[in-house]
Amino acid sequence: MRHFYKILLIAIFASSSLVRAEVVEFPEEELARESVSPVFDQPEAVKKRLIRTAGRMEMGTFTGVTLNDPFFSSYPLGINLYYHFNEFHSAGIVGAYAVSIQTQYVTQIKEETEAPGAPANKKIPFDDAPAPKYYVLGQYEFTAYYGKISFTKQTISNISLGFTAGVGTINLGTDSSVLTAFGLNQRLYITRRISLRADLQAFLYQAKDVVLITPDKKNIITFLVTGGVQFLF
Repeated sequence: MRHFYKILLIAIFASSSLVRAEVVEFPEEELARESVSPVFDQPEAVKKRLIRTAGRMEMGTFTGVTLNDPFFSSYPLGINLYYHFNEFHSAGIVGAYAVSIQTQYVTQIKEETEAPGAPANKKIPFDDAPAPKYYVLGQYEFTAYYGKISFTKQTISNISLGFTAGVGTINLGTDSSVLTAFGLNQRLYITRRISLRADLQAFLYQAKDVVLITPDKKNIITFLVTGGVQFLF
């Protein structure tokens, strides 16, 4: 009898282990969809390019200020016109009229050099100093990057980054010079046709240096930052 109970207990334990080892299978359509869907699946609105520029014209207006001229702060007001050959390359013309105002450093220097008793040869003819009046550039632009940025959870904005190089002329009041320009820019599209554009450019030209005892021309590098609105047609 005792052996009978032992055999019965062994049979019960064996059957329970077999039950625990049994594999339960469910149809694939009954599984949770979140567990089988890709986590990083991008929606179509994020992947595709919404702003097409190839074969289109673009026109804009802008204003800005020079950054490193010690004697004048120049504020250009201008327009530009570009033609986009494709999504990467475009060419255009840029023109601007500049309002130049003497900086505070001019006043300080005048007080020291034009004070009663100051040597005559120390006076600097600031009134004859060259200041930008207007400039015209033929410009090439390479759009290196196009992408999207989200400022809120509900909106996606399109942006582009580009580089520019141009050659033209600049008028300095009493003189003019060949102008070479290099820069980079960014467009932030408000709609498919309207964008906000910001540029940082380096202007290279020759101008008279009035600080020298005998004024002479020298190479000038001026940095200009501008911002404006562009219209795509």
